[in-house]
Formats: sequence, structure tokens, C-alpha cells
Amino acid sequence: MSAAQLRSAMGLINTYGIYLAAMMARGLELVGKLGLYVLGARILGVHDSGYFFLCLTWVGVFATVSRGGFERAVVRHVAAELAIGKGRAARHALLTGGVAVLVIGLVVSLITGALSEPIATRLFRDPEAARPLFLAAFIILPQAMCYFVGNALMGLHKSAWGQLVQNGLWPCFTLAALLAGVQSLDGVLIALAVANVAAALIGLVLVWRDRHRFVDTPSDMDGTAEQLPALWRTAMPLAVVETVQILLPSLPVLLLATFGQPAQVGAFSVASRISMLTWVVSASIGSVAAPSFAARHRQGQWDALRQLNRKVRLAIAVFSAPLLVGMFFFPAMILHLVGPGFEIAATALVILAVGQLVYALLPCQEIVLAMAGHGGLLRWLTVAQTVVCLILCVLLIPSFGMIGAAIATAVFASQLAIGSALAVLRTMPRAF
Repeated sequence: MSAAQLRSAMGLINTYGIYLAAMMARGLELVGKLGLYVLGARILGVHDSGYFFLCLTWVGVFATVSRGGFERAVVRHVAAELAIGKGRAARHALLTGGVAVLVIGLVVSLITGALSEPIATRLFRDPEAARPLFLAAFIILPQAMCYFVGNALMGLHKSAWGQLVQNGLWPCFTLAALLAGVQSLDGVLIALAVANVAAALIGLVLVWRDRHRFVDTPSDMDGTAEQLPALWRTAMPLAVVETVQILLPSLPVLLLATFGQPAQVGAFSVASRISMLTWVVSASIGSVAAPSFAARHRQGQWDALRQLNRKVRLAIAVFSAPLLVGMFFFPAMILHLVGPGFEIAATALVILAVGQLVYALLPCQEIVLAMAGHGGLLRWLTVAQTVVCLILCVLLIPSFGMIGAAIATAVFASQLAIGSALAVLRTMPRAF
């Protein structure tokens, strides 16, 4: 083996090692969240666990709103500015985004806390939900900051740490509180708030340790690189994308709950989460590659960008293959492992796997668009995805139940993959 071949092989091993580290971080997230949800439901019982999951949903949606797209924008700006030696500009983007998330998150938290009683009585028609929602207000800002700091670490090419901070640490910390003896709903929600604060602070310490990188250094591209837009301009379309992406997977479940039987809703929800394991693989690898996408685009290194894009697609296809094989050929067996009775969603799982297969073959092109500054185009792709999902849900779910929900979910997953890939081919053919 020649020296060049050896370097290429070592580089490939290093790349896949980084991807594996990122997926291990997501694996910790899955273990922590699954343990938290299962143990929390067991400790709190049916009544209080309903409020717990209601608060988790509320926090998830409004923490996303609080981030305003700045968490995705900061990945691009920090990575792109550092790539051409503009450390001060990267620091400015980081501070600007952090202050914006802090202010928006504080406002949203205060509104939730102040209006918790009317929200409970008028929106949910349950006065008992007021106190849990009031406590949930204390979680929104810390979780928004947790995700923002995690993405800032990704912009610094510390993707495994970034995923731990935004997704892995807080569920594990909260689970530890439950194991330590927290038994009440109030206690669990307070522990969740403290866990998010702790994770955000750990992330801030990690960012602070890299403060030496936020200085200007000489670069071959001084004065030649295109000026990046203001951070808020990058963030605005991405805010729409992020909000829609957290709401979209819930639409088929909500309509199925309206027209289907409870057993169908439960079985489909489990099948949907199993199928999303391929998305976890893609998100893990994509988060590692995102800052490099931004840096290569900023430097105008089209050959390197195309090569990276192809490596990412290959890695996701390789890591997703065993999961997809299981979903296609052993759906009932996989669902039975969850519990007896869930096998009724076997056909739905196969349909969901078709959508995930398409995404696994054309993954992460929406990340390429976001990191290259095409957030506006990505926003319209997401809007189209939402319209198609709504139409299919309304047409299919009342007549076909969970099969209709599975078809709608598979189509919108495929639509994002195909649409974003075509958009990259049209706007940046040299990147594909």
C-alpha cells in the first residue's frame, strides 16, 4: 500500500470514527430519554404522567420557537467565519445568537408562566394542568439555551459534545434524579429544569475553553470571500423549518387519534419511532458534517464539498442498512419485542421503512442547503412538505387508519429527501 493510499485509508477510518462517536452520543440520548419516559410514567402513574408528557410537548414546541432558528444559523456562521480566519466575526455571531435566544426564551417563558391558568382552563379545559404548565415555564429557556450552545459546539467542530449537551445530558440528569428518589410531578419538572440548566452550563464551559479560536488569523481568502448575511437573516427561514419539523411528525398521530382506535394510535406511534431510528443515524452524521459543509462552501472548495457530501451519503446508507433490513423483513418480530399486540402495525412499519429508505439514499441535503445559505429555499420545501402531509392525512387516515397515516408519513419523509436533493442539484450542482 502506497503512502497516499495509507493516508486515504486513515482519513476514512478517522471520518467514520467521528461519525460513530456522534451516533454514540445519540445512543446515550435514546437510553436517557427512554429510561426517563418509562420510569417517569411508572413513578407518576397514569394521571400525573399525562401532565408530564403534556409539559414535555409544550416545552419542546416553545423551546424551538424560542431558538428562532438561531441555533442552526450559528453553526453555519461560526464554522464559515473560522474557516477563513475571521474569529472575531464568529464570536460576534455566537454572542448575537446567544443574546437573541436568551431574550426570546425569557419572553416565552414569562408568557407561559403568566398565562398558565388560562391556557389550562381554556385551551386544555383542565384547571389541574395550570401548575404543571407553570413549572414547565422554567424549563423553556434552559432547554432553548441548551440546544443553542450544543449547536455552537457543532460550529466549532465538536459535534459529539454538541449532541451530548443538547440531547444527551439533560435526560440522563433527570433520570438520575428519579433514581435518586424524586417521586412527585412537581419534583420531576423541577429536576428537568435543573438538568437543562446544568447541561447548558457544561456546554458554555466547553465553548469557553475554545475562546482562543475567536481571534482573527491570516488567511489566503482575506478580502475575497463573500460577506455572510446578518445572522438574523440566516435564522429567519430556518426558524420556520425547525418549527415545522418538530410539528410535522405529530400530524398523522393526532389525526389517527381522532379517527382511529386507541390501540392503533399506540401501535402506530411505536412503529413510527422505530422507523425514525434511521433519521437518528442521519441526524448524528449530519450534525458532524454540517460545520464542514459550511466551511467548504465559504472557502469555495467545491471538490472537497462534493467529496464530503458523498462520504456522508455513503456513511448513512451503510449505517442505516441493518435497521432497514430489519424493518422490511422482520417488522412483526421487532414490534413484538416492544410488547404483545404491537404487531398490528407490522404493515405500517414496512410502509414507513420505504420512506426512510428514500431518505437514507438521499440524506442530509437539507443540511447542505442550510449550511450554504439557502435557508429560504429550504423553508419553501418544508412548507410544501407540510401541505402534502396535511392533504394526505385528511384523505387517507379516515378511510385507512394507521395504513393511511403510514403512507402520509412515508411520503413527507421521501419528499424532503428528494426535494432537497433536487434543490442542491439545481443551485449547487458541483456540491452533489
